[in-house]
Amino acid sequence: MPILPPTVDSGAIATRARSYSDLFTLPLRDRNWRGNPGDYAGLGVGSSLDFQDHRNYLPGDDPRHINWQAYARTGDYSLKLYREEVRPVVEVVFDVSGSMFAVPEKATRALELFTFCQAAAEKSGAASHLYLVKGDHAKLIETHSLVSGHWREIAEQIPETDASAEPKLGGIPFRARSMRVLISDLLFPAPPEITIRALQHRNGLAVVLCPYSRTEADPGWDGNYDFVDTETSTRHDRRVDPSLLRRYLETYRRHFDSWKAGAIRARIPLARISADMTFEDAVKREAIPANAIQLA
Repeated sequence: MPILPPTVDSGAIATRARSYSDLFTLPLRDRNWRGNPGDYAGLGVGSSLDFQDHRNYLPGDDPRHINWQAYARTGDYSLKLYREEVRPVVEVVFDVSGSMFAVPEKATRALELFTFCQAAAEKSGAASHLYLVKGDHAKLIETHSLVSGHWREIAEQIPETDASAEPKLGGIPFRARSMRVLISDLLFPAPPEITIRALQHRNGLAVVLCPYSRTEADPGWDGNYDFVDTETSTRHDRRVDPSLLRRYLETYRRHFDSWKAGAIRARIPLARISADMTFEDAVKREAIPANAIQLA
């Protein structure tokens, strides 16, 4: 079945979302990186214009970095050290389970976040790798698949999964010390620590962006409803009374309290991004304060 609701114009969303990278960016400058030459401060010593320190000259060092003024004063050779500049790697993991696309506004926000993260990484000079994940299955896609919309066909070919299955990230070959951005509604019962540990594997810098809609956070149910499992399309008739609604809302609140507590313990930014306001307002509401997204 199609992954996006028919009223969602993915082309228009992608164009609009790429423009958001003029306003916002990912928190790439908050750490030192290892990688290929680029524009970000690295952990090693390089040849940028960012002076770092001095040390004694050793055989084999590049003589171009000798501090000749210091030699004229002291007669000792010393070396100027400059901070290495590297190109960071951003790996964006997009949860394509059915609940992400249950209603048009949430599907729109999820796709906006996916496209924005890739565009922000590209604009920052970072190398980006994109993954679609559903349950046990993860698929690497090319950037042009996101731009062209071909990602939808790829996602639709991923086998269906149980509604309670969490995205298994252990099989993704994350690069060491990369930034990993997970875009997921987190609507699965597995403890947050499982997903967070996978995101931080090999010293990864994890960021979690969680799109949600009012229809799930505060549904206002009252009466008889025909519920549809978003993963299997199975229907369930259920009467919702005030007592059942209260239990649902309390369970929902506890679930995300657990995620926020897990993120605090792991020292990673996690932000819930509302689908019921503009992208700019939704990002400023929680993602900016949490440092999951920064102003450009």
